[in-house]
Amino acid sequence: MEKSIIEKTNKIIKGRSIFLIGMMASGKSQTGPVLAELLRYKYIDIDKLIEKISKKTINEIFQQDGEGLFRELETNCLKETIKIPSLVISTGGGIITKPENWGVLRQGIIIWIDTNQEIALERLRNDIENRPLLQGQDLSDLYSHIFQSRKNLYSQADLRVKVDKENVEEVAKKIIYEIHKKIIN
Repeated sequence: MEKSIIEKTNKIIKGRSIFLIGMMASGKSQTGPVLAELLRYKYIDIDKLIEKISKKTINEIFQQDGEGLFRELETNCLKETIKIPSLVISTGGGIITKPENWGVLRQGIIIWIDTNQEIALERLRNDIENRPLLQGQDLSDLYSHIFQSRKNLYSQADLRVKVDKENVEEVAKKIIYEIHKKIIN
């Protein structure tokens, strides 16, 4: 990718934060740091921030305090991130389910990383113990159910970036290119 596209995109977005949304295992947490580096932005992973503040893993929060408290912590962390310019922020897959979060997300650029379901399922099979919403369930059916219930919300993103077998650097560059293309048009 030409440096000029990155530089032009950077000038045009003027420090607006970029929120990465999408299903679990779509690659938000892996793509975020690479995207931030390319744009010379800082990077925050909302789930990691929640774990740091609560001194618990996401799993522990779900098990001990429930999904309600987790969503509350998620919203509070999201509200803090928007106070800082020039961030790439990886969000949890369910952040879009709370209407009040959209008010914060809309202050930045919302990118839906829409990863091929089979690739996401393969990633999840290798990480099932860290996924509280999936435990004890038929993974494929549950993933499809969650995706169908959230699809219309994800589609409200500013941009949708479809991902198949690309590596994180290719996805990050694809995001910059899509932002650049949308701004130019």
